[in-house]
Amino acid sequence: MTTKRALPACARGRFEGPQSFAALVARTGGDWPDTVLEAIHGHPVLRHVDRRELRDGVLEVSARQAVELAALISVGSLLYGPGESLRAPDAERDACLREVVRAAGDGARFLTNHGHAEYGEEADFLASSFHADVLAGPTIDICLLGVSDENVLILWRFEDD
Repeated sequence: MTTKRALPACARGRFEGPQSFAALVARTGGDWPDTVLEAIHGHPVLRHVDRRELRDGVLEVSARQAVELAALISVGSLLYGPGESLRAPDAERDACLREVVRAAGDGARFLTNHGHAEYGEEADFLASSFHADVLAGPTIDICLLGVSDENVLILWRFEDD
């Protein structure tokens, strides 16, 4: 059973609602997909995520890019693209999202199914159009997973097409 840990207080309200899921959990065992699947088990949309697709359908991104993805997941539309407000600096939002990403733990690796991850450091996760390896079944979804030896950060947004 996963042990939930508290996300930073500033995250309250940023990832809540019917189109998102956010959790910080203690890593169980050695294989991070098992921890993720245990944490999302029972969620009406995410229960369809397949272990093999989860492992094979994500690419690694930098911590800086993880903050950009966290912004998209918190307020961006997967159907209509991120709002222009995400490109504008917002000191409070940006500081909070950096804190959320750091909560994954020291040495965390960040993974996503956002298709622009294949462009490496040149990836633009706030582009108005993008592709993704859909993991959650019949919906469009973007995830950000932060995996360290101690924790797994799970941020997910999903929308019906």
